[in-house]
Amino acid sequence: MIVVTDHNNWSLSAGGTPVHQILSSNLGTLVDQVLDALVVEIPLYAQLPREELQGDIRRVIDRSLRAFVDTFRTGVVPTGPTLDPLRESATRRAEEGVPLEALLAAYHLGGRICADFVAAGFRPDELSDALTLNRLILDFLQSVTAAVSASYFEERQTIAGEDQATRQSLLTALLDGAPTAEIARRSGLRLPSRYVVLGLAFGAHADELQPGVDTKIVARRKLRRIRVELDRTPAGPAISSLSADDGIALLAEEVPLDELRTRLSRAAGAQVTMTATTAAPDEVPGAATLVRELLEVARIYRLPPGVHRLDDLVLEYQLTRPSPARDQLARLMTPLTTRPDLLETLRCYLANSRSRRQTAADLHLHANTVDYRLRQVAKLTGLDPAQANQLPHLVAALAAHDAGQQPAGAI
Repeated sequence: MIVVTDHNNWSLSAGGTPVHQILSSNLGTLVDQVLDALVVEIPLYAQLPREELQGDIRRVIDRSLRAFVDTFRTGVVPTGPTLDPLRESATRRAEEGVPLEALLAAYHLGGRICADFVAAGFRPDELSDALTLNRLILDFLQSVTAAVSASYFEERQTIAGEDQATRQSLLTALLDGAPTAEIARRSGLRLPSRYVVLGLAFGAHADELQPGVDTKIVARRKLRRIRVELDRTPAGPAISSLSADDGIALLAEEVPLDELRTRLSRAAGAQVTMTATTAAPDEVPGAATLVRELLEVARIYRLPPGVHRLDDLVLEYQLTRPSPARDQLARLMTPLTTRPDLLETLRCYLANSRSRRQTAADLHLHANTVDYRLRQVAKLTGLDPAQANQLPHLVAALAAHDAGQQPAGAI
């Protein structure tokens, strides 16, 4: 950065005329040039209302160019309170949702136009002045970029915090079945006619299984990446309540859920299982309960990661609902609770469509051992896995048994 020690002898000229005088005497023209260039070169500015362009934006350009002029007059790059007007402008642009890159591009565009306006007047003997001008412009832009970015991000963090608090209040009200109209009105949100209600279950990230690794940190990183992805859905940011293992999310409209699940899994570095239904705002409590129960069904049946809906799991869902019939079915498996080898063989046999050979291969057993274990299952339960007519009863009993093994409140 250029440091001027003798301000009284400071001079920066082009064509024998001080640069600050060249710019100040043409300030109105330069403001017009910068404003026109913004509209042409930065698409976002072309979309702004004319009132804003000719009002607030023009005033900011004028202030910025006057700061340029003062820098060339004194050789001192502005800092501190001098940049307050630009900080205030950055705060307003953040409130309006103007991207930071567009805001910073505007300042660099202004610097370029000023440099080009003066450059044509430099004489060969003023090369050092030309180099000093360019260096001052770079130092000026460095100072402005730091100040503007800091104010912009501070405001965006404030807005993000307020938005997150509003979304969580809305989610709590929806899940509790409480009135939501007032929350929506205060926050300027418009409730959709129906939500897509998602149940989410997260597998472990590979780092969570590594010895010596702080699993809480890994889990928080995983959750942060999932939240970021949920905020980028085509339906807009989701409202969600997530833990390290599972959670609930609400989308304002339908999106391709298989694609969303794939993106979440990729972002998390772990498999994501998703259950889904739709519900009007006042139906969200029941819908949330349903997707949690569908996650439970997916776990009981050891379903592979995917997107599961009630239509896909009607039979499995019904078999796992608490009832006297389920309890009676579960009791058929009681004799096997002390024989995990028999339970494992039975599960594998049923998962392999009753293939003895595949079951033996998967369990690294001889086929005769598989036969022996299945005969033991038949002897202890009264249900023979080798008899096709007894399979529905056996599958239902195993599902009822597994449902009864789930911890209370599991989703």
